[in-house]
Amino acid sequence: MQQVKYDIVIVGGGMVGAAMALSLAGIAKRYQLSIAIIDAAKAEQSTPTAAGSLDGRATALALGSRNLLDSIGVWPSLADQAQAILDIDVSDQGQPISAQMHAAEVNQDALGFVLQNQHMGQAFWQQLTDHCADHVTIIDQAQVTALDNRRVDSSLVYERDGESIQVTCQLIVMADGGRSSLREGLGMRNQKQSYEQVAVVVNVVLDKPHHGLACERFTANGPMAVLPLMPEDGQQRAAIVWTQPEEREAELTAMDSEQLLTELQNQIGYRMGEFRALGERQIYPLSLSVAKEQARQGLAVIGNAAHTLHPIAGQGFNLALRGAFALAEQVHRACKDQQPIGDLRYLQAFVSDSQWDQKRTVGASDQIMKLFSNQHTAFTVGRQLGLLAMQKLPLVKTVFTRAAMGLDRPLADVLPVTEEVAS
Repeated sequence: MQQVKYDIVIVGGGMVGAAMALSLAGIAKRYQLSIAIIDAAKAEQSTPTAAGSLDGRATALALGSRNLLDSIGVWPSLADQAQAILDIDVSDQGQPISAQMHAAEVNQDALGFVLQNQHMGQAFWQQLTDHCADHVTIIDQAQVTALDNRRVDSSLVYERDGESIQVTCQLIVMADGGRSSLREGLGMRNQKQSYEQVAVVVNVVLDKPHHGLACERFTANGPMAVLPLMPEDGQQRAAIVWTQPEEREAELTAMDSEQLLTELQNQIGYRMGEFRALGERQIYPLSLSVAKEQARQGLAVIGNAAHTLHPIAGQGFNLALRGAFALAEQVHRACKDQQPIGDLRYLQAFVSDSQWDQKRTVGASDQIMKLFSNQHTAFTVGRQLGLLAMQKLPLVKTVFTRAAMGLDRPLADVLPVTEEVAS
């Protein structure tokens, strides 16, 4: 069996795996580390693609996530495709009180940004190709078949083109998604709870400019988020994430475009104008999942392999990105201390930092979902009082807004992708 050696191996080449490599790239250049990304898809298929401007999922990036990407020099490659969220309107269907958040109120240029996943993924891979080729090796069309974390060096075996190759490294990072068979195979169990709901994800054309407005509407059957997208081909566009009971999945799948457009419009009203056209819909089940164990000697788990959460607050990728940078910070610390990258002390520090963030973010998303999905009178009154407090008490609104924007955490201590190394 052929044997190769790297310092760090990232299993999974999706957006989280690519972001992990970018957060490590500057550190790798300064300390002469070698990184490999192993992914099952072809390199050009490792990021989401879409057939047209109305197809393809979108992600809401918190302002804190923008700042993380900017700190490593990646944000400029994304900025042209990023639609700024300038205002957010939060309402409870059929109730009189709503709350609004405005970027100007917190002295920021935006509350967040919305990008289609295809654009973000392609930009990540372009950065890796253009600036990181000397330190990051991309191994595509490869399937990891065995993995072992050890006291000195971790190892894994992957198959590619009918050949098995053994890799040894100081640190394995598992970013292989929520159905990580590798994590399960290591006995790293997760705590999972079904919401008995599905998410309908679809992009629409609007009949008027959205002016950077995002809307969150809570309805009897589940919340709906409407996020502004960058105009394309002269069309104003928005991305919709609509939560519905799982028993409606077959009905929603069979519904024709006109029926679905009408139902979406009835749920949100005309705050963002009239929906004129519909892209390809995606429907998937929703659950809460948190891995009980997220690090061992020479091994760390990030992204959906570590946690999945309800999309109600749009925090899934933001939480994953913060986790990747928190791990990169500990790698940087180990390098500065001249200690092994996979040393359990540093990985435990990563877990400690990340789990505080996870408990707060996952817990908030879970509680908001449950609060706004219950139509009992007491819950309705509680929701209205909460929205009123946000609207009338500036301190409450500021604290909530800054937390949602990811500005209540310091930037991770990492290095730019284009880090220059003195000769």
